Amino acid sequence: MMIDNIRVIIEQGPFSAEDAQYYIERIKATTKFTLKKITFTRSDTYLDIRYAFAEIPFERIRRVALAAPPKKRAVNN
Repeated sequence: MMIDNIRVIIEQGPFSAEDAQYYIERIKATTKFTLKKITFTRSDTYLDIRYAFAEIPFERIRRVALAAPPKKRAVNN
């Protein structure tokens, strides 16, 4: 999908376009470079964000901890 002329790829896990827009705005606010591509991969405890700029020929990788870790429970409870 494309958001603000940025190629957005959601590789794994539930992730909405609104969530993607939030992280794109945060990245844009902290850099002067133009985003070209961003990839989101969500696991149970982390959200991996990989993004590439138009002017820089390599990707940056960030790992963001999710708000609350899942509760540990015994099986079949």
